[in-house]
Amino acid sequence: MSSTYGSRRNMFCDRDVLGNEASVETFFVNRLLAELGYRDEHIRTKESLETLKVNQGRQRKLYRPDYALEVDNTVRWILEAKAVDESLTPFVGQAASYCHQINASHRDGNPVTHFIMTNGVSTELYEWDRQDPILSLSFKDFDGVSNKWAKLKEIMAPDSFASARWAAQPALFDSTIEIRRASISEINAAFAWCHKFIYRRENYSYSAAFMEFVKVVFLKLLSDKAAHANPGVTVLENGSLQVPAEEVKFSTAWIEKMEGESPNPVADVQFNNLVRQLEEEIRQRKKKRIFGQGEILDLSPETIKGVVAKLQDLDLYSMDSDLNGRLFETFLNATLRGKDLGQFFTPRSVVKLATSLADLQVRRDHVETVIDACCGTGGFLIESLADMWGKVDGNRSLSASEKVRLRDEIATQRIYGIDVAKEPALARIARINMYLHGDGGSRVYQLDALDKRVRSYATETREVRDEKEEFKGIADRSGFDVALTNPPFAKEYARKTDVERQILDQYELAFMDSGRTRKPVSSLKSSMMFIERYHDLLRPGGRLVTVIDDSILGGDREKRIRSYIRDKFIVKAVVSLPGDAFQRSQARVKTSVVVLQKKHHAEEEQTPIFMYYCTRVGIDEVARQRVLPIDEENRRAAEAEIDKVGKLYRDFLNGNPDEAWIVPPEAIEGRMDVKACLPSAGRNVERWREEGHEVLSVGQMLKLAFGGAEFATSDEESVDRASDVVIPADSEDLVTLLRVRYDGTAEPGETIAASDSTYDVLYKVRAGDVVISHINAVHGAVAVIPDELEGLVATKEYTVCRPRKGYHPYLIWQMLRTPEARADLLLSSTGMGRTRVDWSIVSQLQLPVPSMQISEAAIKAVEDARALERKAQELYVTAAKTLGSSLNLDNTEARALLAAFKPPR
Repeated sequence: MSSTYGSRRNMFCDRDVLGNEASVETFFVNRLLAELGYRDEHIRTKESLETLKVNQGRQRKLYRPDYALEVDNTVRWILEAKAVDESLTPFVGQAASYCHQINASHRDGNPVTHFIMTNGVSTELYEWDRQDPILSLSFKDFDGVSNKWAKLKEIMAPDSFASARWAAQPALFDSTIEIRRASISEINAAFAWCHKFIYRRENYSYSAAFMEFVKVVFLKLLSDKAAHANPGVTVLENGSLQVPAEEVKFSTAWIEKMEGESPNPVADVQFNNLVRQLEEEIRQRKKKRIFGQGEILDLSPETIKGVVAKLQDLDLYSMDSDLNGRLFETFLNATLRGKDLGQFFTPRSVVKLATSLADLQVRRDHVETVIDACCGTGGFLIESLADMWGKVDGNRSLSASEKVRLRDEIATQRIYGIDVAKEPALARIARINMYLHGDGGSRVYQLDALDKRVRSYATETREVRDEKEEFKGIADRSGFDVALTNPPFAKEYARKTDVERQILDQYELAFMDSGRTRKPVSSLKSSMMFIERYHDLLRPGGRLVTVIDDSILGGDREKRIRSYIRDKFIVKAVVSLPGDAFQRSQARVKTSVVVLQKKHHAEEEQTPIFMYYCTRVGIDEVARQRVLPIDEENRRAAEAEIDKVGKLYRDFLNGNPDEAWIVPPEAIEGRMDVKACLPSAGRNVERWREEGHEVLSVGQMLKLAFGGAEFATSDEESVDRASDVVIPADSEDLVTLLRVRYDGTAEPGETIAASDSTYDVLYKVRAGDVVISHINAVHGAVAVIPDELEGLVATKEYTVCRPRKGYHPYLIWQMLRTPEARADLLLSSTGMGRTRVDWSIVSQLQLPVPSMQISEAAIKAVEDARALERKAQELYVTAAKTLGSSLNLDNTEARALLAAFKPPR
């Protein structure tokens, strides 16, 4: 039997008459109810229904459905109608919650068994206690003959509901599942186990295993989200949720219950339903693609069950937004992505600091638009969403309806993300994160943001080309207010390939002016390109808040980049981050957060700049998995520092600055980094003098013996060279290299032939010399040579000095290792990253001279400590000899075995 209806008409109406919610109710719902067999006395409309408080995400709101259908004077199911262009998915939870509230009021069973969601073109039937539809019908399925229509009538006709069917029904849930809060380290460990489990069992690559894992975790998060929205949940004192077992779909119990219907229910039911729902939202242009069309969860039932068993009792949804937004980052490490990309995850405290400095504006009449064009997994996007929503919720002048409108506007129209990565597809992971936070990823794009033309290619799908055209249109129509970002530092675009050459040709920074000609550069770091790209994307007066490599702010080779910044932007703020801020990603790079405001016109003049140096932000995230008590202390310290910096910067913007953190415009005419512009060496010299201390330079207390390739030569500076030996590079003498540790001790290093050294000269040190490391002096690498190390050789990476008359080497050694001395050396050091010092810098360092009493006490303390160290070494040797000789633990054969088979150092 075939239908007589076309694709534009079904048994109830023409497709064209359906539009807003009222037309869907009039032309579709009312006729559907009549066809199912319901008379007027069965139908209760919204006006006659009780308003109940239901769950919507993590909030509670008042709600009543559009229809309730009664049989035997008892509500048996409800129906929610929406406009044609509205997605059904966001409203499922509140309909289910309403059903639960009614059933909870009946002690002898559950009278409400189903609910229907429809917008006229899509109709979904749900069991009251499930948030996946058991039947889905399209507009054309209502043709009077389709199997789906027949099934709907069978389930929902009035005769299908009888009092005995529910009144005698036993309690639905006999057991509960506890979903407990877990620590970050526990979740990381569980994720690592699951990823390895998938990788090993399914023979996938690391990256492919990760993407299958993402699908499973997405289902887990949706299940946890539903558990939090479930009105029947019990919240325990420890914050864990006690949920009826059959309502937890991400569980081995649910899998076992469904295995009779499907051999792989998580993949065949849960994931397929999810993909179908997402496809509908993509079709309506409300979401961007997360999973491919027809994509499957390609894991065996046994593998899925193993992962579910590992994760089912962990509550992932209860974590705060910044951690939840980084849920997948544990696995997007160098193994999966490659260190050469320079794309490292931004510590959450750095994200919070940058967002605070962005000072995002949310008003009734204007909400700023934010973009991160290298968004990764969406950390900055999620923090922006949380920050702006927080400002809406905290604004008491806004009505409830205005808050709803503004929250929706922020989530769907004001936050944009872009990422180019394809393996794995970070943009899709960012969409997942945004989806779970109420945004849906509707403004996250997968494309190369550095291609200013946003070009499409014939090999791309129509969906990808449409996505590019959509973003291009948005970027062309109006600029963004704020760019909040951490671009990759190490990635480069080079002219070796046609695609990258064509992109470089679009950039002013990709050319250097040479007289009257413009010379193209062979390559350019993407971090520099992003500065220019964001300038294009921002409106005049718009702000770029970005993490930046300090070499751009102060390196000699980057002068032209700083010139570009000064030409195009007003520098509003530079906040230095600690050197270990990116330790978790093993990125050895010193960074800052800068705030740049796009000029309205070229003649706009630079104003004073806010500068600050952080000591705690970023170090709260460590590379190790194990959690230590210090981690919580560091986290609180980082939060306090963020609050302080944010307040100082807002005071600066409001015209009430703390002058200690302000530098004049001329301070950034050369370097722009905080170290070069804000603090200065010798800041305490005047105070020391006022307190009556004599202040001398190190050069007045020490005299140079050897400083790299430099030797003391003048009569005034000369030293006793009788026992000094300079060893030339071509000597075959065996020498032992000197090493100086951060703790201020010297030790022997490698023994080599002098001719094998990479240095052109080596210098023999003698007892009492003060040796200063050029690279690591700021870390405390300054030592006094003890008697037993006389004769070791120093390379030109060290300065070797001897005390002038009246100054003991131990006294100078202690003074050079104080925090004050090292801080001044750091401020005076050359180089952006390695903080190199030499004699020209060390000799000018000014320090207070202690009194004779203090000097003698300090020297005696060091001498006593050295004597105890020597005694300790003697005791260690005595203990070893005693054991070795009495028990034959030290013998010729054992030493021979060690020499023959021990592994290399």
